[in-house]
Amino acid sequence: MSISTHLSPVVLLAGLARAAALPACILSFDGRVPQNATSKTFVSKQSPFNPGYVLGPNVTWDEIIEFPPIPPSRFDRQAGTKPVGLSLSDKSVFLSGSEGRETALRRAELLVNNNDPTVTGHKTWHMSVRTDPARPLNYTHEYQFAFHEAQDFQADFWSIKAGAPLGAPVDTPPRKTFRVEGYKWDVPTKLFFETPLTDDVWHNFGIDLNFDENMISVLYSTNDQPLKVVMPPTFNNISGKAPTTLGETHFGLQKRPLGANIENFLFNGTQEEGIDEALFLGGIFQDDSTNGCITL
Repeated sequence: MSISTHLSPVVLLAGLARAAALPACILSFDGRVPQNATSKTFVSKQSPFNPGYVLGPNVTWDEIIEFPPIPPSRFDRQAGTKPVGLSLSDKSVFLSGSEGRETALRRAELLVNNNDPTVTGHKTWHMSVRTDPARPLNYTHEYQFAFHEAQDFQADFWSIKAGAPLGAPVDTPPRKTFRVEGYKWDVPTKLFFETPLTDDVWHNFGIDLNFDENMISVLYSTNDQPLKVVMPPTFNNISGKAPTTLGETHFGLQKRPLGANIENFLFNGTQEEGIDEALFLGGIFQDDSTNGCITL
């Protein structure tokens, strides 16, 4: 289903009943995984994501990608594709070409590299997230599940997070919620949406980005429910200025360290040993929303 986001939030919501009659949106990126894909697909040219990043230097995607025996996400079911699982361990220490070995961070992220069509004009990212109760996350940490990183790696323009905020006191209670946040260098960083993170449930997100006008809106639903607008179009720096406007979009697991007043989370703070955590992802694709089309 699709509907224009050029309308007011009230009209947007009222239009859901009509959405089924509208044509399918044109896609600017499709990262949904075909049924015949294997873990080896993710280290090949057939992968829609970068086959070498972002994960530990002695780990390859075919070692950590799995295909969980769970119901497909809403947009996988409609496309006949399947969800994927990825995991974190003590080996998930990325060796960055610009920063070196990121000793305080653990990450395994599917990467969309410098793809101009995905970060220009008016586009809408879709993704579905589901936890793995057998390998739970530790919500005393902050996690980042999706974000658009500037080309110079010095800013995130938007992000989907969970867990206690980075740099909070070590005795901060776990925070088991999803958060959609804005431009990293805003003071304070804008919190656009927050909702409880429930296990064994697909959480579906739509991140609507108007790069020309620096506007963002958020859509959300659970399981097989259609997406609904939970935050109408709002100003947020999502474009910056060249060369920072383009960059990379990440989907996966980034576990940030514990510690108060952390100055550089790549190297400062602590991680526990024996990490065995996982996350399921589904329905990753992007609409070209130039004409207001958003898949619901």
